[in-house]
Amino acid sequence: MIPEAVIAEILRRTDIVELIGEYLPLKAAGRTHKALCPFHTEKTPSFIVNPERQIFHCFGCGEGGDAIAFLVKHERLTFPEALRALAERAGVTLPRSGAGEGSSGPGEGRLLLMDVQRQALEHFRENLQGPEGAAAREYLSRRGLAPAVIERFRLGYALPRWDGLLRALKRRGHPERLLQAAGLIVARQNGTGHYDRFRNRLMIPIWDVSGRVVGFGGRALDDSEVKYLNSPETPLYRKGTHLYGLNLAARAIRERNRALVVEGYFDAIMLHAHGFEHAVATLGTALTTEQARLLARYASTVVLLFDPDAAGIEAARRNLEHLINLDLDWRIVLLAGGLDPDAYVRTHGADAFAAALEGAQDLVEFFLDRRVSGLDMADPIQRARAADALVEVVGTIDNPIRREGYVQRVAQRTGITDRSLLEAVARQRGRAGRRDTGKRSGPSELSDAGGPAASLPSAEEHLVYIGLNYPAWRERIAAALAPEDIRDPVLRRIFTEFVQGGPPEAAGRSGEVPRPLSLQPPEVQRRLSSLWARDPWSVAPGDSGEREVGGEESGVLRRTVEDCLARIGEARAAAARRALRQALEAADRRGDPEQALRLLGEHPSVKRDRGPR
Repeated sequence: MIPEAVIAEILRRTDIVELIGEYLPLKAAGRTHKALCPFHTEKTPSFIVNPERQIFHCFGCGEGGDAIAFLVKHERLTFPEALRALAERAGVTLPRSGAGEGSSGPGEGRLLLMDVQRQALEHFRENLQGPEGAAAREYLSRRGLAPAVIERFRLGYALPRWDGLLRALKRRGHPERLLQAAGLIVARQNGTGHYDRFRNRLMIPIWDVSGRVVGFGGRALDDSEVKYLNSPETPLYRKGTHLYGLNLAARAIRERNRALVVEGYFDAIMLHAHGFEHAVATLGTALTTEQARLLARYASTVVLLFDPDAAGIEAARRNLEHLINLDLDWRIVLLAGGLDPDAYVRTHGADAFAAALEGAQDLVEFFLDRRVSGLDMADPIQRARAADALVEVVGTIDNPIRREGYVQRVAQRTGITDRSLLEAVARQRGRAGRRDTGKRSGPSELSDAGGPAASLPSAEEHLVYIGLNYPAWRERIAAALAPEDIRDPVLRRIFTEFVQGGPPEAAGRSGEVPRPLSLQPPEVQRRLSSLWARDPWSVAPGDSGEREVGGEESGVLRRTVEDCLARIGEARAAAARRALRQALEAADRRGDPEQALRLLGEHPSVKRDRGPR
């Protein structure tokens, strides 16, 4: 059991803005930072990171908490695993037992898997630089990769041995079951042990968005039938959720508001080497919805690059038809000459590649392109057939505004009227049973728990908020408000622990250790992070942190506190009257006039309103 004081020290040494900034493109917004929420799909940023409170909160889905809670939620870590990751980052030593051993894989924790992947990369890089790496270095030289590019992408080499990595990592104390869980070794079919998965291959590390190694791709350097061999899916690595090179490309993508998506490792590496640092690769799959949503955090335009052969065109069609409902501006480039991006940029140079990007087609141009449709747009009959095929694609767009925009674009390109196209799309959607997407709830229409918002904050919530954020009023509110006045159990707990009990920083000054937010129940973390992240009276998140006030704002606070306390006092009196009337009715039913008179004598201000008998 790790003491709360140690957990608090780890959090004190952790800058939550820096931590979350490794995963999300945060933008400064006054005293806070904003981003699109990683926990739900949204168009307008409602995810807030507050450096003063060291918390995050999303006003769209209600998720919130501290740095530990973020790693638990975002990285799917257990609490001990997240704590150990932050401890290593903060330079705090934790005991090995009891942490990091959660079973998210075959008996091994994610942090142990991360560590063994990191050490495997070190081994592969040492091999590349050693005497046995000469052939791999020669291969990289032939492909035109400079040492700086090799270092940037941290390329390595797996020796042509059955147990080179296995022996090296076992010497470092890693058991075979951990190496197998990491996808680095394979069990022999006869049950006599294990052997290396990667042998005589150029090793390409696959990172998550924060730059941690989660797997590998291996390019054969001999006549192996399998040119590229990838890590299997593990607790760390699912190929449909990662994009190769995104950790290196994120800044350039954000600056350009545009991402280039290619198919192969070397496509991305070579584009970076020629100055196109906003390129990422799909890790051998068609671009998935999860990958596209990941890109949407950084850019609004995505350019897909495909080979102009039949396979490349079909791959482009598959990508677009299942991604068309995502709110991104999709562009497509079919490179000429049957060359992939790697070969194209090496053959024709960066300027020619940039020119090819300038000719990127939108969805309509792509599907009407003769190379894609196989139809001649100069012929009216074939043009109508092409438009008919496009109706099938446009009809899958569920947002009516975006769908009509595409219909107008098809009409402009084909000369067919908007009305005819809209009628055709409507028929196609009717046959498919598709329905338009409804109006999505924005941040101001959602409560802190992610459901429909309450009409207005209650008087108790106003007071708890002021008690949390305005130290000058905390003592007054703590004395005037009783826990039983607060009907909401989560808000009542926050009041007793953080208002009546004093703020966390005050506990620290008195010698007691403030209880880390991540040790609170999840519903308390979400509600408290909401109260700390914004002013509950404003529609949009405002500034936060404890504030000393004066002048006009102080007057507003005083009137608010007095009004809320008065409303609560009235509610108390109304509850007392109801209880008394119920007691009087019970006395009447028992035929006990003495009890009724005694109650009336104790509460003379309450009239008996018993109505007609």
